[in-house]
Amino acid sequence: MRMGLTATTAAAIKQLAAQEAEQLAPLEAAHVHAVLQATISRLALLAVIVVDPHVQAQELTQSVGEEISRMIQHQKELEARFHELVAAQPALRALPNKANLRKNQAELQEVSAALRQATKQLCRNLKDNPNVAENMAKCAAQREALQGLLGATLDSLELSRSVQPVIEAVMTAEQAEADMREMIEAEKSATALVKALKADLASEKQQHEEQVREQRREVAALKEQLRQEKLTTAVEGRFHKKGLAATNQATRRQQHSTLDDMEAQLGLLQQQMEIERSVHASVNEFLASKAGQLQDDAGGWHSRREEDGRTKERALEVLLATHAHDLERLAEAEACLRDELAAKAARDAKAEEEAEEAAAEKALQARQLAAAITIQAAWRGYKARHEVKGAKSKGKKSGSAKGKKRK
Repeated sequence: MRMGLTATTAAAIKQLAAQEAEQLAPLEAAHVHAVLQATISRLALLAVIVVDPHVQAQELTQSVGEEISRMIQHQKELEARFHELVAAQPALRALPNKANLRKNQAELQEVSAALRQATKQLCRNLKDNPNVAENMAKCAAQREALQGLLGATLDSLELSRSVQPVIEAVMTAEQAEADMREMIEAEKSATALVKALKADLASEKQQHEEQVREQRREVAALKEQLRQEKLTTAVEGRFHKKGLAATNQATRRQQHSTLDDMEAQLGLLQQQMEIERSVHASVNEFLASKAGQLQDDAGGWHSRREEDGRTKERALEVLLATHAHDLERLAEAEACLRDELAAKAARDAKAEEEAEEAAAEKALQARQLAAAITIQAAWRGYKARHEVKGAKSKGKKSGSAKGKKRK
């Protein structure tokens, strides 16, 4: 938490804490010293106890396993219904009545939307599975920080009978909380701006959909004019049928591959569960033996207290020298961090420019493709009408020639 503050802010907090720190009475200082010493001893005992994070992760995973299984089963049912609807479309297109085909397409869109929603929900539930290993590491780091704070407080009590480190920690936490509130306000402003941009995007999307619907109406009119060309219609029908069959086969292959991967992961997880059970039993045996050893060693701790006190005093001198060296390294690290943030900002700006250029290029290609499709459709219609007129004119010429020969 202190690493997130600037050197000026930390110095100001330290000076303010030194001003507000009051010297305790000798009896109060001795009482506080005893309480803090007992707390540090208990925290050191907690550091010895090891809890396997994988076992806790397995217990938490079992609580959500049934819900995930139910969602996977529902997703499989939707996929089966999707394949049935896709397989029925070729037969429905061959029928003269297109009502069943339109009904099939509407249901296909509903099933696709439900399938996408089910997939998103499944991914969300899988992501919500807590990461126990990171939580345990965070608890260990907080415990070590608390031990350091209590140790510094003990040193302050021995030197000046004050709790200045605790006051500094409280002020640092309050300053960090104030910085967090400022950051939250900035995030709220950014969120409002994003919402406004989303509204603009929705408006643009609606206009685009209107243009797409208009283009679809034009395409429908062109298809109505080209209905008499049976050969072209048959070729397009076969092409679409082959495309749907290929898509169906690709989807099935992908699903089979995903199922094989999941089965392999299941086998690996089962092996890991067996390994974790054996490790848990070994850890329990070790803890039992360690507890017995600690009980045997409890009698000799009293005689070692004075020697440990002298050792701690020498360690304090070394720690003070190390602290001064660490302050110099902290200043160098902050300078490196500022340089790295500036370089990262430059890279992000460059990436945004490249993304905007790629989006503009993609939009240009889409417009060119739509224009090419419209031109090709118009040319086919013109060519068909020209061929029909040529055939009619040839028939009239041949009839007039036959009449002249008879005369």
